[in-house]
Amino acid sequence: MRALVFVTAVLCAVPAAAQEIGKATVTTNAPIYIQPGAQVPLRVAKVGTALKVLQEEGEWLEVEFNDPQFGRRVGWVQKKLVQIVRPELQPLDLSVRDTPAQPARTEQQPVAVQPPLSATTGLHPQVREGFWFSAGLGYGTFGCEECLGREDGLSGGISLGGGVSDRVLLGVGTTGYAKSVAGETFSVGTLDARIRFYPARTSGFFINGGIGLGSMSFAGESEFGVGLMLGLGWDIRVGRNVSLTPFWNGFAMSNSNVDGNVGQIGLGFTVH
Repeated sequence: MRALVFVTAVLCAVPAAAQEIGKATVTTNAPIYIQPGAQVPLRVAKVGTALKVLQEEGEWLEVEFNDPQFGRRVGWVQKKLVQIVRPELQPLDLSVRDTPAQPARTEQQPVAVQPPLSATTGLHPQVREGFWFSAGLGYGTFGCEECLGREDGLSGGISLGGGVSDRVLLGVGTTGYAKSVAGETFSVGTLDARIRFYPARTSGFFINGGIGLGSMSFAGESEFGVGLMLGLGWDIRVGRNVSLTPFWNGFAMSNSNVDGNVGQIGLGFTVH
């Protein structure tokens, strides 16, 4: 008898290539047989049991079920005892939706290509190439070795040249300071070879330096000597090639007779 049960279990094991064609839910307690028309059921499936349908044959379904003793097995159950669910007949959204037509592109409709924008420089990248020009005006204070305190006045400068790279600009420049004293104009300035260095390519910050001729004038009398300047600035782009440039410069003139130095702060513009 035990041998018969074992043989029956083996014969009812799930075939390796069994293909599911649907699912079935037991609606009435359903005997599952080893083959259609058999007298003794393998198991009885209770209401609500989910079975895997492998094939149909007349009023019978071959199904896969889970035997608590032997694991997965196959057997036959009457169709009338189950409700079959077929995947291809499941309700679906079959609506037909209109999609807007895409206009065809013609030769008269060229595709606009947007230039890439730098994530770090915004709408106006820090392009520095070729000729450059800068001019500014602001406030200055004058002092000297023998002076008591400092005198304020008008100050500014102009510079121009060419770019060696996007970080180094070379050229010439002037600085100037002027003040009216007792109805006469007192002035200090330089005319110098200029270098403008940007530590970072994507930033407008720069260091300015120059060396050349310095002058000091008052009441028609002038003295000349060595002129030096050193400064800082920042180009704030307002266009592809134009920047507003706040700056601070210090410059000095000296010879064997006189000396003077000026600190200036102001706002200018730069064209690259």
